[in-house]
Amino acid sequence: MGNIKVTVDDKVEERFRRVAMKKFGYGRGALSTAAEAALAQWSSKEDIEEVTLDELDDPVAAIEGLLKHATESSVELQYKASRIRVKKTLGHISH
Repeated sequence: MGNIKVTVDDKVEERFRRVAMKKFGYGRGALSTAAEAALAQWSSKEDIEEVTLDELDDPVAAIEGLLKHATESSVELQYKASRIRVKKTLGHISH
């Protein structure tokens, strides 16, 4: 079993400890169990593999919910996406 030592903001630590103990109890290993669950969830969310459309049974289901955390409207997101594409395109053009 591996060990990871991290330093976090005091408020983050306090909240994490409170929530972890509420969910996993006040016994030995509660914080480790909560940390392992949190790290597993974060890493699986961040580790997105490229998948071709041919490999998907239902492409719509595959992307459903990916933007549930977004606070911007769909129009604002489209505007941001177009600005990003323009910046990338201009970055690839030699001057």
